[in-house]
Amino acid sequence: YKAMGKFFKGLAASGAWACFDEFNRIDIEVLSVVAQQLLTIQNAMKSGVTKFIFEGREMKLVHTFAVFITMNPGYAGRTELPDNLKALFRPMAMMIPDYALVAEVMLFSEGFETSKDLSRKMVKLYKLSSEQLSQQDHYDFGMRALKSVLVMAGSLKRGSPDLDEQVVLIRAMRDSNLPKFLSEDAELFEAIVSDLFPGVEVPEVEQGDLARAIIESLEEHELQNVDKFVLKVVQMYETFNVRFGAMLVGPTGGGKTTVYRMLQSALTKLRQNGHENDNFQVIHTYVFNPKCIKMGELYGEYNLMTNEWTDGLGSTLIRNAVADTTPDKKWVVFDGPVDAIWIENMNTVLDDNCTLCLPNGERIKLNPGTMRMLFEVQDLAVASPATVSRCGMVYVPPEELGWRPFVQTWSKTKLHESAPEDLREWIVGLFDKTVDAGLKFLRKHLKEGIPSVDINLVASLASLFQSLARPERGVNLAMENQKQLKACLAKLFAFSYVWSVGGNVDAQFHDRFDEWAREFLNANVDGLGNLPNKNTLYDYYVVTTNPEEPKGRFAPWDDLVKKFAYNPNTPYFELLVPNVDTTRFSFLLERCLEVDKSLLLTGGTGVGKSVIIVDYLAKHAEEKDLVPVVINFSAQTPAYDTQLLIESKLEKKRKTKFGAPPNKKIVLFVDDVNMPARETYGAQPPVELLRQFQDFRGFYDRKKLFWKDVEDTTLICACAPPGGGRQEVTPRFFRHFNMLNVPPPSDASMKTILSSIYGGFLAVPGGFPGDFSECVKPVVDASVEVYRRMSEELLPTPAKSHYTFNLRDLSKVLQGILLISAEQCKTKDVMTRLWVHESMRVFHDRLISKEDKDYYKNMVAQVVKKNFADAPTFEDLFVDRSILFGDFLGGSAEPKEERVYREVPNVEKMVVLMEEYLEEYNASSTNAMNLVFFMDAAEHATRIARILRQPRGNAMLVGVGGSGKQSLTRFASFVAGFKCFSIELSRGYGSQEFRDDLKNLYQQTGIDGVPTVFLFTDTQIVEEGFVEDINNILNSGEVPALFDGQEKDRMCSDIREYAESINAPMGKDSLYQTFINRVRDNLHIILCMSPVGEAFRSRCRQFPSLINCCTIDWYMEWPAEALNSVSKRFLSSVELGSDETRASVASMCVDIHVSVTEISERFYQELRRRFYVTPKSYLDLINLYTSLLEEKRFELGSARDRLLNGLQKLDETNELVANMKVELGELQPVLKEKAAATEILLVQVAKDKEEAALVEARVAEEEAVAKKQADETKAIADSAQADLDEAMPALESAVKSLNALNKADIVEVKGFPKPPPLVRMTMEAVCLLLGEKTDWDAAKKVLSKGDFMSLLFEYDKDHIKAKIVKALTKYVDNPEYTPENVAKQSKAAMSLCMWTRAMHTYSRVAKVVE
Repeated sequence: YKAMGKFFKGLAASGAWACFDEFNRIDIEVLSVVAQQLLTIQNAMKSGVTKFIFEGREMKLVHTFAVFITMNPGYAGRTELPDNLKALFRPMAMMIPDYALVAEVMLFSEGFETSKDLSRKMVKLYKLSSEQLSQQDHYDFGMRALKSVLVMAGSLKRGSPDLDEQVVLIRAMRDSNLPKFLSEDAELFEAIVSDLFPGVEVPEVEQGDLARAIIESLEEHELQNVDKFVLKVVQMYETFNVRFGAMLVGPTGGGKTTVYRMLQSALTKLRQNGHENDNFQVIHTYVFNPKCIKMGELYGEYNLMTNEWTDGLGSTLIRNAVADTTPDKKWVVFDGPVDAIWIENMNTVLDDNCTLCLPNGERIKLNPGTMRMLFEVQDLAVASPATVSRCGMVYVPPEELGWRPFVQTWSKTKLHESAPEDLREWIVGLFDKTVDAGLKFLRKHLKEGIPSVDINLVASLASLFQSLARPERGVNLAMENQKQLKACLAKLFAFSYVWSVGGNVDAQFHDRFDEWAREFLNANVDGLGNLPNKNTLYDYYVVTTNPEEPKGRFAPWDDLVKKFAYNPNTPYFELLVPNVDTTRFSFLLERCLEVDKSLLLTGGTGVGKSVIIVDYLAKHAEEKDLVPVVINFSAQTPAYDTQLLIESKLEKKRKTKFGAPPNKKIVLFVDDVNMPARETYGAQPPVELLRQFQDFRGFYDRKKLFWKDVEDTTLICACAPPGGGRQEVTPRFFRHFNMLNVPPPSDASMKTILSSIYGGFLAVPGGFPGDFSECVKPVVDASVEVYRRMSEELLPTPAKSHYTFNLRDLSKVLQGILLISAEQCKTKDVMTRLWVHESMRVFHDRLISKEDKDYYKNMVAQVVKKNFADAPTFEDLFVDRSILFGDFLGGSAEPKEERVYREVPNVEKMVVLMEEYLEEYNASSTNAMNLVFFMDAAEHATRIARILRQPRGNAMLVGVGGSGKQSLTRFASFVAGFKCFSIELSRGYGSQEFRDDLKNLYQQTGIDGVPTVFLFTDTQIVEEGFVEDINNILNSGEVPALFDGQEKDRMCSDIREYAESINAPMGKDSLYQTFINRVRDNLHIILCMSPVGEAFRSRCRQFPSLINCCTIDWYMEWPAEALNSVSKRFLSSVELGSDETRASVASMCVDIHVSVTEISERFYQELRRRFYVTPKSYLDLINLYTSLLEEKRFELGSARDRLLNGLQKLDETNELVANMKVELGELQPVLKEKAAATEILLVQVAKDKEEAALVEARVAEEEAVAKKQADETKAIADSAQADLDEAMPALESAVKSLNALNKADIVEVKGFPKPPPLVRMTMEAVCLLLGEKTDWDAAKKVLSKGDFMSLLFEYDKDHIKAKIVKALTKYVDNPEYTPENVAKQSKAAMSLCMWTRAMHTYSRVAKVVE
């Protein structure tokens, strides 16, 4: 509105007209303000004034001012104008013009003689096309399309004036429309043209020099000369000739980028060769992705706080292109999705105005002669018709190009240089024979987790084959024995074929693909030999490193699987049991990295995608010179933070060149790459940023807007298939990857993993007895069975969105079992109960209903009975006892390091122990808690304590408000000996303040090493970005862009001492990783969430780590016995008469709460409206009862006391009145005597009063006399004071002057053999005052005295004799004897002169005063 205000000020002051195009794209809030601004101006114009007040300032008004607006109603991204704005304008509906008349006039003006007939045919053609052709988003047959055809027809007519006019028009219509048509629509369009222009033969036009230059450019870039592709490049050129803006549209893999690059190369080549056609100029491109930056970063924006303008990337690139005034042509390429918001700002650029209008009012005029706008998009599904009509379209279908040109180019450029030409052709032949059939079978019969495009699979096949067929892998492509070499290559091709065409297939289709591939490959790949019979082709790899087997050999992956050795000192989260899946996917990852091919692992949650990648990178980083960088995406991940995080890991090589350290390669691993939420129109900015990196190997600097090249960096990604918060990602991004679908591990595989770890744990020397090895099978089998049944039978629903179980949960069961020690588990019964306890903590605690919990308990009892020897019954497990384990049973005196995880033998004793802990907590804390440890509360406390004991244990506590989540967390933190931290919300608390709190938390846990619980509740989520940061901490421990460079250096410096103590590497990145690891080890996040409403479900979906990285504990409604114990506890301190009454009141509270809960459920069932009754409501009920009881008791007590006090006072008053009556009777005679005495006394008083009046008169006279004398005395005192005021300055001046004298000054006076007259006179006066002779000799003696100055300072000026004063007066009255005159003869004498005169004055005044 400020920018609009500026417009209106200028227009009103100048009286100009203005047209605001696309006016309804302004936000509704701004339009309301604009209405007020316009109303102010219109009212001033109606009043006829020439000056008016606008936005608080007086302004000139010229009455020719006028505003016009144009707008398209009802498009995406448009706003309905508010009524107060509509009322200020006269609406005018624009009708669709008569196309035939417009076409006739334009054709006539272009020189066509048969314009009337041609115009009708042309309009008919467009009408039939819009009706008969398929409906595509990028088709437009409107006025702008018509006009571009007419302009082209005019230029063709002038170029070939003798050509038949029908042929000219047909050629113009073809050239304008064919580029945008799908192949089937192109045929239909040609048929309509031949029907409208029967018998007209249109000769083919030779493009000549341009086509030859395009072919040369293709050859230079080692690309293939495909006729249809060359035609597309020519069509691109022709579209640019008639349109200022053009769009390359089409699915990924069709060669859109190559089209404009080849056209750029061809035109530049023609100009450099000095071609005569001036249309062929050197081409410069300015390429960027408009969706990997925010709207404000694209066109520029104002800072709302400082009102400072920051330029945008798009506006800067366009301004740079405008600034280049050479004849070279400039193309600004927008390589990214088009939506109805950002592209609309280009409307004035793409129409005849060719002007970019920026939010700050700047208007950049583009040069239509040398500039073009190019948009490279997949589709225009969300673009508005206004955009489509303004651009020329070139549709690039992938099927026209196909995959063969890619393979031919690859065979010449990517295969090892030692391969002879005939071998390259043989390899291309393998592709020719197999690829089409494989793609057809895949699309028809199989299903992929994430859809791929054909060219993507072919590129994956090629890159995988390339990585295997290398001398480093033992394959000598120059081998003389071609038969053996081809046999080896055939096996490698078959392996690559399975893992590319079939690599992205869902696991349940592996057998089907294997069955087809065996038969098909045997029939079509020469020299393949016999394929392995056992299992599937997915279970084999090709051995090529054995020189004795030059033909290669299929070997099972099991041969590569390394043995697992359990190490009790290795943290549980670092344990990885190698199996077939980790081995084969690590192998494929390694092959991809060797040829710098990006890899995408997909598959369900918890199948081990991230573990495989992270483990490979950790183990091979040193050996392969890799620098791993891990980023975790979530729903709220912004592109800006992503870029900052990536850039922080890169090393600056030159100003615009970044990359890995020397001789190393960065592997950028992005986990959950499809998590970022889609914008309104479907784009995902972080993904678009990564796509820009994949396409162009770099980024634009977000501040200085220059391009940064990134070298030696390979992108690796992992994600689960779309659904449940995960989005579909643009194929333009995923087509860069070799896509592999990680299958969920089989039961056998899971049992192998668990058995390896658990068996190793039990077999640790000096630990469990040997017979405990019998526990391995039952524990592992039971764990897998429980996991399988939970995954298949308790499925997620909207109310149970967190019922998503994956292999992490299975792993957590085993992690809990590994907490026990042999001393605390001496019998197998304890181990059985421990397994039941740990599986309940993982699976049972997240269940939300009694039915689900009962189902789980019954299932566990069945599983125990089935798998364990001497199995306990259901009653033994769940009825007769509560199975609980904990490490806090030794009491608070037990050192934290010595605590052991053990079974709780007696629940009652544990509750007493908890109450002791609570007393200690309340004694040491300012916020005392009044907790009641009923069974549920005690169990929840042990669960939290268990989670805090586990390394990197985090929890999400879910329950309605007031369930005790926060209180129990604080209690459990105290029990565990951890510090509990929670943020404090204040006014204006935002992301910056939250990040500051996180920095302090990182300092506390990472540098100071303080074990800390971060308690975070959903009520503290001011911005969803908070949850994004929490998600990152849970997942990787690192928050993107939390620390700037200096802070990071400081952390690395501070952690160095700790790193040395654990022998960690000392590199900068290693130190920072050590810091992050220490934070993760010391920081436990406890999230407290409420399941009420949509927020909890939405966050679980958007931030997967909340479920994957947390143990979930669901707080159920408090049971009746819990409610009863709480009410008894709270009422225990209240006097209710008897224990029976107290018990009745307690049970009444329970009945009230339970009945309201039941009726609220009925309320929901009948009216579908929720009324929540929480434990907090119950506590409020009890507190309200006790406070009301106290209040009423106080009121009744006060009333009773008032009544008793009143009665007592009445009794006392009656008694007093009776006593007073008796006393009154006794005092009557005394009263009469007193009255007589009083009369006598009154007579005496009157007499005394007269005498007093006489005395008073006399005193008044004396007072008047005394006052007169006092006034006279005051006058004398004032006079004396005035005289003193006169004398004192002279005296002070003299003393000050004496202070300035030093020994040298005295010597100077004394040294006169014959003193000057005034000096002599001065010394005589001094001697006179000091009582000495008044000659020079006496004066010299006086000056020689050591205490001469003291004599002067201490001189008794109050008692100078009258004789001396009289003698001194002679000197003082001498007109020559003044300080000024004496100073001319001696400075020291002047001070003495001043002193003598001061003494004279003081003496005279003192006499007067006396």
